[in-house]
Amino acid sequence: MNCITRKGSLLSSMTAILLALTACASPGGTPAPAAPAEKSTAAPAPAREKTVYVGIVNAPVTLNQINDAGDSASDNVLALINDSLLDLNEKFEFQPKLAESVETKDNQTFTVKINKSAKWNDGQPFTTADVAFTLKTALHPKVDTNFKLNFIEGLNAAGKLDEGKTEISGLKIVDDKTFEVRTKTPVDPLIFKERFGTKVFFLPQHILKDVAPEQVAAHPYFQKPEVTIGAFKIAAFQKGQHAEVVKNPNYYREPAKLDKIFIKVLPAANLVAQLQTGEIHMNSVPVGLIPITEYEKVKALPHIELTSGNPSVPPELFFNVQKVPDVKVRQAVAYALNRQLIVDQLLKGQGEVIDGGIPSYHPYYNKDITKYAYNPEKAKALLKEANWDGSRPLTFLIPVGNKIREQAADILVQNLEAVGIKVQVQKFDFATLIAKVGKGEFDLTIFTRDFYIEPSSYFTMFKSDNANNDLKYSNPKVDELINRGETESDPAKRRAIYNELQAILHEDVPSLAVYSEKRLLAVSKQVIEGRPRDIGMFNNVSQWDLKP
Repeated sequence: MNCITRKGSLLSSMTAILLALTACASPGGTPAPAAPAEKSTAAPAPAREKTVYVGIVNAPVTLNQINDAGDSASDNVLALINDSLLDLNEKFEFQPKLAESVETKDNQTFTVKINKSAKWNDGQPFTTADVAFTLKTALHPKVDTNFKLNFIEGLNAAGKLDEGKTEISGLKIVDDKTFEVRTKTPVDPLIFKERFGTKVFFLPQHILKDVAPEQVAAHPYFQKPEVTIGAFKIAAFQKGQHAEVVKNPNYYREPAKLDKIFIKVLPAANLVAQLQTGEIHMNSVPVGLIPITEYEKVKALPHIELTSGNPSVPPELFFNVQKVPDVKVRQAVAYALNRQLIVDQLLKGQGEVIDGGIPSYHPYYNKDITKYAYNPEKAKALLKEANWDGSRPLTFLIPVGNKIREQAADILVQNLEAVGIKVQVQKFDFATLIAKVGKGEFDLTIFTRDFYIEPSSYFTMFKSDNANNDLKYSNPKVDELINRGETESDPAKRRAIYNELQAILHEDVPSLAVYSEKRLLAVSKQVIEGRPRDIGMFNNVSQWDLKP
């Protein structure tokens, strides 16, 4: 308000006002005291939640900690809400997580000490009772599990308890925080550390102890496991659309810096678009691959950091060997495929051709194998030798979501038809495809497996007595080598075993790699910590953070 004085008749009537305003009549005077402000009743603005959005194209199908159904997308969510005993990083190093230490003196008895502070997100302590409960439940003959623990004493060749047995002889509980696992024979510690240390998630005994094993998979807990032991806990899960996890304030390590992580399922075409708009902060591999054709576009985004990973675990063609029993036909398929064209055109040279499922930078990759070259005439000759019926189509199941893989499959179909093999293509979401593969409703399919540092994990699916051998492949020599590889503790001897095993599988062709690409890894520069990685993406997820 300006200070104003007037002469004349208004002076007397304004006296009271002028007296009140005297303080501002001259510069440098003492200012009039301000009227007291009314006390605000509005609540202070809440601090902005820190949420990282991760984009994937294959939808998670389950939250079952003991049976991920072989689904890498589900593993993205499971790894956020569950800790394993150990983590594996990109340097192939095992790091403590739930376990403080894993030690062995003879490569047969492994002593595990659990982190003394470990607890479930409801505050209950995590103890060896939970370890024993999880193993006895998951390895019960009527329970489905993805655990591959057949090397443990007391379990059968399928890695399960025999009918009627309830105790695992190879498991010894020492105290609340210490347990021992004894293997059937001495094994390379890699087997124990990866297949037990990094691949086993645990169940809370205090929540599920009264559930019969044969009913456990149907329990509501497995639709929304609210009591878990990771840096985050489940908030929402909409199959085929998204998963949302929120910070676990009871985490036994330093609590997460983020409030939420949102796993967003997108059509492949939208992945790059939402990186561009900032609707997602990063992609995830192998279930959120950025097509190499989008490299220049993503590289040009000023707010995105883009790198390339190592040549990855390849998409593989898998035969139903019962329906395609002649090895000459399977070899003909291998010769018929112009895989280098896929690398050159679809991957823009950012990849390589290999034949087996182990990527070329893996320490157990057999580099001496001569790859199947593109040779359509050789393919035709082998088909003629096999008396192949050209009128019979091969049913080829293809999962949708990964556009490069779908486009590659289109090229493979053209290659096969060019040498006289008719192909009936059927496309499904991954969950439906895996269900059909499990029922044997295919001749040929294509999908990508996970990365393993432990080489035996690449070969268990080829064992004739493995319940998960959906290829129906059987070779006694392969069975023998797989068994020897799992039980050999000398690294040099193991390498020789796996070299021979890869050579036989290369000759028999129950499966064939299509290409090994250098995956594009994109992350917003708004993210301080956290990024897509080929191995161990969520190892340090509690340290992920965003700029203010």
